[in-house]
Amino acid sequence: MFTFLLSLIGRGIGLAILMFSLHPTVMPVTVQGDPLNSLRWHHRALVVFTPTDEHPHWQDQQAHLDGMLAGLRERDLLVFEVVGESVSMEGRDLPHSDAQQWREDFIAPNDRFTLVLIGKDGEVKMHQDRPVDEAELFELIDAMPMRMHERGMGRM
Repeated sequence: MFTFLLSLIGRGIGLAILMFSLHPTVMPVTVQGDPLNSLRWHHRALVVFTPTDEHPHWQDQQAHLDGMLAGLRERDLLVFEVVGESVSMEGRDLPHSDAQQWREDFIAPNDRFTLVLIGKDGEVKMHQDRPVDEAELFELIDAMPMRMHERGMGRM
């Protein structure tokens, strides 16, 4: 985990995440309308919304994510989870984040499972109400021009 955080430092947002991991009272700034603005051009984001952790789509998505950690890292993909009223990133709570604001920003109803993929350019690349498996997610990302550029530069 520490090695992963150090690799992020060279990419621009690592220092903020490292500070967060060392001091839970330090939180990344959330800009209304774009809570992932600080990731732009450095990371992709998968934001998973669910009303409860009992939701069957949520449980399916968690099983899929558990099997694709290496691929997520390779593609600079951070996973954010909005469960009920809590928001977390990579399993760490973001206590000062407003779950309702995230739902409004990403058009995710309170009572439904929603999955949103955000590209490095900050644009929504996928918005759906069902889980996504490794093949579907990685095929979509790998077809993106920025990802093809990354792969052409030997970032595999």
